[in-house]
Amino acid sequence: MIIVTAGHVDHGKTSLIQALTGTNADRLPEEKQRGMTIELGYAFMGLADGERLAFVDVPGHSKFINTMLAGVSCAKHALLIIACDDGVMPQTHEHLAILQLLNLEHLIVVLTKQDKVDSDRVEMVKLEVAELLQKNQRPSPIYVVSAQTGLGIRELSAAITELAQKQMTKLKQTREQASFRMAIDRAFSVKGAGLVVTGTVISGQVSQGQSLYLSGQRKPVKVRTLHSQGRVSDSAHHCQRVALNITGVDAHRGAERGDWLTELEPVAAPAKAICGVFESVLPFKHWQNVQVHLGNRHTTARLGLLQNLADGSALVELQCEQPLGCIEQDRIVVRDSAAKTTLGALRVLDINPPTRAKRSVERLAYLEKLKQCDSLAASLQLQTAGHCVQKSAFIWANQLTEHALCLTNEQVITLEGYLLSKSLHAQIAAKLLALIDDYHQQSPEQLGLSINRLQRMTHNQYPLAVLLKLTDSLREQKLLQSTRGLLHLPRHNLALSEVEQQQWRQIKQQLLAAKGPLWSTDFAAALAIELKEIRALCRKLIQLGYLSAIVKDRFMLTESLYLYADVIRSQVAMAGEIKTADFNAIIQLGRKASIQLLEFYDRSGLTWRKKKDNSRVIRDSSIFIASDLAEEHRS
Repeated sequence: MIIVTAGHVDHGKTSLIQALTGTNADRLPEEKQRGMTIELGYAFMGLADGERLAFVDVPGHSKFINTMLAGVSCAKHALLIIACDDGVMPQTHEHLAILQLLNLEHLIVVLTKQDKVDSDRVEMVKLEVAELLQKNQRPSPIYVVSAQTGLGIRELSAAITELAQKQMTKLKQTREQASFRMAIDRAFSVKGAGLVVTGTVISGQVSQGQSLYLSGQRKPVKVRTLHSQGRVSDSAHHCQRVALNITGVDAHRGAERGDWLTELEPVAAPAKAICGVFESVLPFKHWQNVQVHLGNRHTTARLGLLQNLADGSALVELQCEQPLGCIEQDRIVVRDSAAKTTLGALRVLDINPPTRAKRSVERLAYLEKLKQCDSLAASLQLQTAGHCVQKSAFIWANQLTEHALCLTNEQVITLEGYLLSKSLHAQIAAKLLALIDDYHQQSPEQLGLSINRLQRMTHNQYPLAVLLKLTDSLREQKLLQSTRGLLHLPRHNLALSEVEQQQWRQIKQQLLAAKGPLWSTDFAAALAIELKEIRALCRKLIQLGYLSAIVKDRFMLTESLYLYADVIRSQVAMAGEIKTADFNAIIQLGRKASIQLLEFYDRSGLTWRKKKDNSRVIRDSSIFIASDLAEEHRS
């Protein structure tokens, strides 16, 4: 467990931690010389069963607010420290406001420097603090202490210990649900060991020898050794301070403060656009320039208003100059562009927002429902109700393990790497059948639809892999059929009329007599019909598998293409390749027709053309197999 400090400068935060732990958290010579905390400091307190509690000491001066935000950004428990001689001061207000925005779980107020004032002053400050807590709707216990005399230190230590033990029991129950994630706050080299990075484990567990991913680097790094809560250890977990000795870091880039270490490999580049619900403490303008803080990283951004909500919050989109590496439900502190005042905090709802229709009624309604989800299971249920959610993307966006309980929801199914609700599964199946039925009514002369065209007709709402799996399921249920790669309803069969049957017989005899490809104009002249009509008939014959177009408006019997494919395979088996002249000599259809045929086979994937000597080799021998050709298509 980790507890952070907060409060005005010179209110005794570091002295209090030293009284509780015996450790001076100020480690820099400048800090000791000036008597003021500048960088984040750390100290540890022993608990029962060998466990340890970590304290993070943050600067109280307004000039170091960025460092303070880095220390508290992922905090769940805090000590708000107020000196009895000063009382509530400007940074007290600001630090408390920031802690409130971060959705703090526990806050303990400590009144320090009791030895410097009389009892009346202590009571006066207590009333002042009680009023402040009431105003912020934050009921919290108040302890009066003196780091110099030791007054109240034992009672405060006992309260912190009791809180820590309760939290550790709770953490053990949820530890295996999330994957490891850590924000780096220091990176330095140790002689004989190499690169060491330190930070707070935000979720999951890490162990010696484990591979992790460093932001800004594709290849994984490896944990050589680690320290947990200030001691050598084999592993560490959520809500612990760790120091990791890692190897495999890119020598040119290195690791730096603000980077992230994660157990999961990123599924995409970190997003610069982030959608969420903004809880503001001060008014803001649409598209206002702001400073945003998450973990140990901060960057400039623009704050775009999407919609004001009834509870006083707002749906917004952040357009960040640099990616923050956030995930869903992270809380991002937003300050004005001059970094002088805190405007509010953004709770992340979507790290991959759409680029269009951001303010559509459907999109805003979806975000508002997402805001109301109080658990990962509820969020997953909502997301999969209307979208096919990529499983790996959802796991990354919430830093989960494969064993997370929310992924075992009975109402959510996994299909080809995507998560979708049972209701959406049924909706997509019904939609596909309806689209095919409509197509049959509008184009009865067509056999059916290819899967790619069917996907386009759904406006690419659903992944191709999901549609393929769904159509396979519909075919198994006898609700759908596939003929030569075209999907159609069982009751719909493309057939030739009596007139078309007679025309087809004449075309077939004409092609057999020619022993090679013919143009559509040849058919039109022989049958004495319009070219437009003969082209429509040829399209129908192609769909039935009787004809194939080797180039536009030039056709061959499909069975002939299979026979010539066998010729190519035999020649390549003997000579290792087939040249245009050899192919032409074998089939004797003329050089132009031979070239067109070979180029047709190139496009179809049977052959591959070697550019240097204009010869072909086999690319995919599994196609154009004569035994696969239907009997009714053979002569």
